[in-house]
Amino acid sequence: MDRLAYSLLPLAGGVLVAAQAPINARLRTVLGSPLAAGFVSFAVGTALLLVLMVLAGQAGAVSRVGGGPWWVYLGGVCGTALVVGTLVAAPRIGVLATFVAVIVGEVAMALAIDRFGWFHAHRIPVTWDRLLGIGLVVAGLLLILRRR
Repeated sequence: MDRLAYSLLPLAGGVLVAAQAPINARLRTVLGSPLAAGFVSFAVGTALLLVLMVLAGQAGAVSRVGGGPWWVYLGGVCGTALVVGTLVAAPRIGVLATFVAVIVGEVAMALAIDRFGWFHAHRIPVTWDRLLGIGLVVAGLLLILRRR
């Protein structure tokens, strides 16, 4: 698969995550609790992953849980923070502002991960063009949040 094709995978994920915020926000209204909405969202996703693992013949991989460093198990914590944060924010500031804020957080953390090589990532130096790119995303968020 070439680079363009691989870029379509996170692009599709981004489309679905943007749709997830208003869907989960409505679920929050139905259930009356942001934590319950996050729980149901993750439960449905967990059930889907279980079906996909069985269909792909990968269910046995779960037996290796516990074999990595402690921090490899924190992805669910990160996902929980994202889901609950977006389902609370989206109805208040809008889906666009919510996800531009998510992007600002993502690129800031990605810059740090690249710079310091956290989580065994390849180290990539901070450059002025990278900082300018992040600055433009922050400026975009501030413009989106402006009251008219």
